Amino acid sequence: MVYFADILIFFAFIFVVVDFFAMSYGIFTASGAIFFIIGSILLFYVMPNVPGFFVRIVLPTYITITIFVLVSAYLGYRTHMSKVKVGMVTLLNEVGEVTRDIKPEGEGKVLVNGELWTAFSDYEILKNSKVVIIDTGNMLRLKVKPFRKNT
Repeated sequence: MVYFADILIFFAFIFVVVDFFAMSYGIFTASGAIFFIIGSILLFYVMPNVPGFFVRIVLPTYITITIFVLVSAYLGYRTHMSKVKVGMVTLLNEVGEVTRDIKPEGEGKVLVNGELWTAFSDYEILKNSKVVIIDTGNMLRLKVKPFRKNT
C-alpha cells in the first residue's frame, strides 16, 4: 500500500510538470493535486509513525490548492473562449493626440487610448494636435488626418 501511495505522489508531480508544457487549461495540475491528496491520505493512514494532526493540517491545504487550481483553470478557459473585444478595427474613427510631429509622406507618433502608435498622414500635423484615425493600414501603422469638431 505504501508503494501505491508513492506511485500516486510521483504521478502527481509528473502531471504538474506536464501541465507546464501542455495546453491543458490546468487539467493536469488538477489531476496531479487529486493524486497527491489521495496518495498523501494513503501514506498517512498506512504509516503508523506519521502524526494524526498532520492530516488535519495537510488535507485542508491540498483541498484549498486544488480549488484554487480548478477556479483558475475555469477562469482561464472562459477568458480564452470569450470573443475579442479589441483590435485594429476598433481604432477606426478614434481620436488621438500627436506626440511626435507627422510630416506628409513621413511618420510620427500618436497616443490613442493610452497606447503609442506609429502614424502617417497626407497632411503635416504638429505635436499636441488632435487627429482622427481613418485607416489602420498594415504593419501596425495608423493613417490619420487632423481632427475637426463638428459645429
